[in-house]
Amino acid sequence: MKSMNTTAILMMCALGGCGGAPNAAEPDGDAAGDALGDGDAAPTNDPPPVAGPDDPLSLTTPGLYALPQHTYEVAHLAVALDTMFAEDPSIEHVILYVHGRACGGGGEPTKSLSEVMPPLEADYHARALMLYWPGSDDSCPLGFPEDRARAAGPALAQLLAELATYRQTLPSRFAARRLTLITHSLGNIVLEAAAQPGAFAQLPPTLVDTVVLSSSATALADHAAWVDGITFSPHVYVPVNDGDNVLTSAGIGRGTRLGRRLETEPLTGVATYVDFTASNVNHRYFIVSGQQGAHMKAFYQAVMTGHAYDFTNPLGITNTEQRGDATIYTFDGQ
Repeated sequence: MKSMNTTAILMMCALGGCGGAPNAAEPDGDAAGDALGDGDAAPTNDPPPVAGPDDPLSLTTPGLYALPQHTYEVAHLAVALDTMFAEDPSIEHVILYVHGRACGGGGEPTKSLSEVMPPLEADYHARALMLYWPGSDDSCPLGFPEDRARAAGPALAQLLAELATYRQTLPSRFAARRLTLITHSLGNIVLEAAAQPGAFAQLPPTLVDTVVLSSSATALADHAAWVDGITFSPHVYVPVNDGDNVLTSAGIGRGTRLGRRLETEPLTGVATYVDFTASNVNHRYFIVSGQQGAHMKAFYQAVMTGHAYDFTNPLGITNTEQRGDATIYTFDGQ
């Protein structure tokens, strides 16, 4: 385990070490073993060396971040999870979070560590672990660092493979715990890049309880081809919101973004599509402060804690559309 010094990271950003200085804020943007008390033996591989308390991860490569000030290399996911469970054995839910664009807020990882991770944990009574990808603040405020997001695809693929190994080796760690993967905004391009044909074929189909493609900045066109590859979870949700001003801007010159609207595009039965346009929210509505209406909040309380949402209860749903094997549920905003 490493310990991150936030002040040191901010100083590095000021010196240009964050892949580009933030210029403007995005609008509404974006102990192992017996100590865990579950009877599993510790992994047989040696743990990574412990770094000094002020030794941050390099901001030029992807890495894992957890509150309060923990940092890990992607290959050390097992240590990150074991540390979480040792710190709080009562944890019932873990959220894996892939951040999006990072204009303002000190850049990533500082922005999410201060603005996103705390409410994620408080809103959903969970512990959160973030995959950081470098370059998310390149060319702020108008840039769209798609290439930098795609370059992080292998890191996410490695993270999921490490998770599969961990769960296979220590199955009781998640016997009473649930797991959600949420990819936000440009973080969905990281997932798209990871989801190469057959890339997830070796992963178990219940590796992650729920996947949420939050405010996806990926292209609407032909998205079914890569979303079809998300075979490691039984429940994949694609929220849609035509009032998302950030995605409206992101689509200029690039075509409609998946998280904004569906138009007549062919969909995939792997995902469930949920339209929140009537809720009159903007971009970062996966946290409670960005939500409107009891029905929207009930949806997120379910899927963000690893539970399938019960669409058989029509309360709050104004329209259900079948398109091929896929279903679109439209919420009323109430």
